[in-house]
Amino acid sequence: MKVFIFDLDDTIIYYPNNIVNYDNIKFDPNLFNLLEKLNSTKIIYTNGTYGHAEVVLNNMKLNSLFNKIYARDTIPLMKPHINSFKYVEKDIKNHINKNNEYYFFDDRLDNLMTAKSLGWVTIFINLKFIDKPLYVDHSFSNIHSAVMYFLV
Repeated sequence: MKVFIFDLDDTIIYYPNNIVNYDNIKFDPNLFNLLEKLNSTKIIYTNGTYGHAEVVLNNMKLNSLFNKIYARDTIPLMKPHINSFKYVEKDIKNHINKNNEYYFFDDRLDNLMTAKSLGWVTIFINLKFIDKPLYVDHSFSNIHSAVMYFLV
């Protein structure tokens, strides 16, 4: 089974000038439709707090599309620590499905490097990406293009 694991900040939601403004986090019907068409388990895996993830997903009206949120205050370690990834993978195996392919979307290369070391498919989301390192399987300038790629 495919499990799509998404970082939140600067991956699902982009903050212009790195300024978090909850008033500007709004429903994106295009992103909603794309994520809804991904007929697989969808997870949020963030170094932000669980409350932060809930607020963002609620404001974007995406909360119903995600099966679980892993956040810094709900798991023992944060990304990019390898044991954080192992914890998430083990929890998914125990509570969702034992045999999975993991697709990990993140804007930070150190997180993607750790994910790749565990055999996850890595997807780099970055407005300014030029070249991708070998441990990155796919790279896109935005989440819309990335999700669309996996729908084709």
